[in-house]
Amino acid sequence: MNKFLKVMFIVLIIAMTGAMIFQIFFPEVMGSHSGYGVAVGWQREIGFWNLAVLMILIAVNVKYDWFYLRVVLAALMVGGIGIGTNHLLTYLAQASSVNLVGAIENYLLVVGWAVGWYLQDKMEKMNP
Repeated sequence: MNKFLKVMFIVLIIAMTGAMIFQIFFPEVMGSHSGYGVAVGWQREIGFWNLAVLMILIAVNVKYDWFYLRVVLAALMVGGIGIGTNHLLTYLAQASSVNLVGAIENYLLVVGWAVGWYLQDKMEKMNP
């Protein structure tokens, strides 16, 4: 896997681990900083979802396989577009700066995953 993707995965894993810990063990804190308000059960549910996704992200980094890397990148891009759009629509309806930041960061991640995919694809074609 190319270094750009490795760095992106490491940053994502660190960020998601922190979010997961707060969402599972301190859901009120995460909810109070959310544009959607405090919903303890929902915050915990997101935390456990993050744990499940973290297992997939770590696995794709431990054992490299181009097919599964593409599947994970596609899933991250679809999720990023969906979550980013949800944040954007909420921002447009409520004008919460938290949601604008969420939209921008998710769209930037999608661009990053696309760049990483492109770089890896070039590498795979050079070294079949």
